[in-house]
Amino acid sequence: MESLGGSILPDDGGGPDAETLARLREQRRLLRRVRDGVEESGRRLAGHQAGAAGAAWRSPAQRAYDTRRGELSMDLNGAWRALDDALWAVDEAIDRVKAAL
Repeated sequence: MESLGGSILPDDGGGPDAETLARLREQRRLLRRVRDGVEESGRRLAGHQAGAAGAAWRSPAQRAYDTRRGELSMDLNGAWRALDDALWAVDEAIDRVKAAL
């Protein structure tokens, strides 16, 4: 999607119209898909982590692997929050465009 000034929202071309609304809705659909994929990946990672590490994980490589999985889980959580914030912004833009039509 095209954007101006670093905005995640598409350029409205000077005024709100049905095309802008359609582009925003498509952006929302795509963001939801990515956000849901990140959420699912985080759940799978958390599920694997729950029973993976324990007293049996003694080698430095195993501990490093477990640590990195924890870091990855935190990264996915941050990405999910950013995507959710982007969805909120797109929803707000849709509301503004609809009000201007």
